[in-house]
Order: sequence, then C-alpha cells, then structure tokens
Amino acid sequence: MLEQASRLRLTHLFIDISGVPVVDTMVAYQLFKVVDSAKLLGIETIISGIRPEIAQTVVKLGIDFSKVNTEHSLAKALEKRGFRIFEEQQQEAT
Repeated sequence: MLEQASRLRLTHLFIDISGVPVVDTMVAYQLFKVVDSAKLLGIETIISGIRPEIAQTVVKLGIDFSKVNTEHSLAKALEKRGFRIFEEQQQEAT
C-alpha cells in the first residue's frame, strides 16, 4: 500500500469495511498499521462502513477508534471531502 500510495501521490485513502464480517483485534491492528503508515506519508485515511454489530464488537474489545477518521458510508466519506461518485457524474452527463 505504501509504495502504491507514494507512487500515485495519494492525498486520501478510503477503506470501506462494510463487507467485512468480523473485526477482531487482529483486523483492527492491521487497519491501524495502514492508517498510521499512510499518515506518515501525509495521506488522510478514512474508514467507512462500520456496521452496528461491528461497532458493538469493537467497543466490547476495548479497541479505540477515536483517532481514526470514520464515516457511516463510503459515499458520505467521499462527499464530505469533495469527491464525486462516478455514478453521479454519469447521471449529470445525460
């Protein structure tokens, strides 16, 4: 991820976990590694798609997501940062 992010000169990295069935301490640890590494490169990372059951598990495990940018959905994360979703651009063109 770091090599590609640097090569592509990313300013934002969006990670959508809406399809992830379980977030345990190992998954959270890996997410934090990505977020921290990207931050060192000046890349803002946003995690979206945290479902209620995942949020509940994370809280029960005592995993602290307070320093991670999160959004309800990928669409909301993109919208708040001024990115437009491709489908919307297609609709406007017609």
